[in-house]
Amino acid sequence: MTFNFETAEGADLVSIASNIALQVYNSAAFDFVKFFLIIYTLVLLVDIVLLLIMKGIGADIRKGLRGMDIPVISKGKMEKKWEKVKARLETESVSQYKVAILEADAIVDDILSKIGHKGNNMTERLEQLKPGQLDYQEELLEAHQTRNKIVHDESFRVDKELAEETIGIYEKFLRYLEFM
Repeated sequence: MTFNFETAEGADLVSIASNIALQVYNSAAFDFVKFFLIIYTLVLLVDIVLLLIMKGIGADIRKGLRGMDIPVISKGKMEKKWEKVKARLETESVSQYKVAILEADAIVDDILSKIGHKGNNMTERLEQLKPGQLDYQEELLEAHQTRNKIVHDESFRVDKELAEETIGIYEKFLRYLEFM
């Protein structure tokens, strides 16, 4: 690399410095440095993204947007599960109504545990919440009590109306969380 200095008497220090800077900027060596820095920057960006993925930033983003870490479950999967529950209501069998309520309760209980609510069962999870901490909390507790009556009382009768009402509570909660 050679520098071409103007030797004219009127050449001042600023024009000489700008001439040198222009020659360095347009040199092959500086082109190599620019290329290297671009590649290095891209590698750093990829590393940052990978570190954020490994750290689990997705859960933090979900928690920031919704106030809680809602598990990632595809709507398609959830809708298929829910269609099976709803199909049980189409039969005229009391036992199928009971099974539909049990399945719906299990789905919601699983989601509540994955969200991070503590407790051994759904009753404990719902009772540990402060009032207003979870939308539809009272309705879910009522629906879960219906489920408990089914499990613990053999003579408990479930008609289609009760089954639809109970399943409706669970469905409303799932729609609120945007699983359906």
